Amino acid sequence: MRIALLHPFSWPTVRRGGERYLHDLGRWLSERGHDVDIVTGAVDAAPAEHDLGGPRLVRLPLWAPARLAPYGVTALDTFGATASRHLARERYDVVHALVPSGGLAAVAALQPSVYTVLGHPSPANPPARAWSRALLTRAVKAVRVPAALSRSAADGVEGLTGRRPLVLPPGVRTVDFAAKPAAPAGPPRLLFNGFAGDPRKRLDVLLRALPAVLEVLPDARLALGGGGDAGPALDRLDAGVRRAVVAVLDDLGPGALGDVPTRYRQATVSVLPSVEEAFGLVLVESLACGTPVVCSRSGGMPEIVTDAVGCTAPPDDPARLAAAIVGAVALAADPATPARCAEHARQWDWDQVGPLHELAYARARA
Repeated sequence: MRIALLHPFSWPTVRRGGERYLHDLGRWLSERGHDVDIVTGAVDAAPAEHDLGGPRLVRLPLWAPARLAPYGVTALDTFGATASRHLARERYDVVHALVPSGGLAAVAALQPSVYTVLGHPSPANPPARAWSRALLTRAVKAVRVPAALSRSAADGVEGLTGRRPLVLPPGVRTVDFAAKPAAPAGPPRLLFNGFAGDPRKRLDVLLRALPAVLEVLPDARLALGGGGDAGPALDRLDAGVRRAVVAVLDDLGPGALGDVPTRYRQATVSVLPSVEEAFGLVLVESLACGTPVVCSRSGGMPEIVTDAVGCTAPPDDPARLAAAIVGAVALAADPATPARCAEHARQWDWDQVGPLHELAYARARA
């Protein structure tokens, strides 16, 4: 098949789960023999096409009219208008969009369309702006196959739009996240691999939980590996708690791409206390490396984590999060845990979830 994947931002220029999904999906499809264009954006750049030795990267200028800025309009919302001109010139067997404007552009171009909702919108968590809700709803209703990253996300989208999307999870190249043979020796090392500046990742909740963890595990340390400014989260702490937290905090920054698997393998436990997370790709990456995880019972993350590979806690509850972290550290001490985590993660290997995408594309073309 000739396939277009649409998203205004690409990996690794932007290092988020959606961009990683776009990159790895394109790579897997190309390795399967499909002819793939990743249609993405380039800020202040003329359109350009690059041969990646697999998927072709088609870069289109991003634009967001200044007159619409007061309304919160960004390139995410206007990318479909730019992509529509490309789709008018090209014919694809299927167009898979990762933003609603891209899905509507595919529909307008009369091309078979799949639109994956990357977030976790729901009646309880709708897009903040009325026109954003309208754009999302129009895209979900108009494309041939709407999709969501988890059952929880699909429930939310259905509640908001009235149409049930297909559950189409992202994948992980587990070969790139090889499992460690055993838990690392030494003091417990906790890893937070979310973007520190995103309040939805709830770094502040993790920091408030840390003193209770230290009461049980006094030599534990917390590494921040997702980039972003941790300052606002630290500023929300009481002075005494802040001093205790800063003393055991290691801000590693995002690092090079090759650093990420090593960080998972060096960690005792990965912690992601996010709320309204549609999936939680970093949890699967950590498990693939043999490292158990802790997450909030929110969004799609509980669909990933079982008692055999990690612990969960109610969202925004530092005390219960601390208890979950202590429990996961104990789990990590079991010599069988690394292999168990890696085996659990294989259900999201691209060899498992990639064919689900091919089935979705066939359904869009039917």
